[in-house]
Amino acid sequence: MKSIKLAVLLALALLITLLAACSGGAMKAASGSYEGQYHKLVGDDIKEKGSFSLVLYADGTGIHSRDGSEFEVTWTLQGETFTMKEAFLGVTIAYTGTLQEDVLDIFNGDPGKASTGEYVYKKK
Repeated sequence: MKSIKLAVLLALALLITLLAACSGGAMKAASGSYEGQYHKLVGDDIKEKGSFSLVLYADGTGIHSRDGSEFEVTWTLQGETFTMKEAFLGVTIAYTGTLQEDVLDIFNGDPGKASTGEYVYKKK
């Protein structure tokens, strides 16, 4: 009985180690500099070319530059699902979206609502 418990614990430890290594690899691969392509409001066809960029570090931190300011961010990537949080004037803004190949498409709110901003970046 003890050997079965030990085998199960070792298998769980191995699984946790593998999952951590896989997600760390994805974070490392996604890290780098991204140049803003355009931003717009959901439901609007007008794509505005703004001066904005994003630098992602493999440790899950980064810098979001937009509107002439820089904001510290935290981010995660699971599969193609990208999430990011930034503090803006004491308020936390949550972004969600996808990272597919070298294109990052994120929303600062509900992608189904017209008041939500969409930001599209391309990795440099």
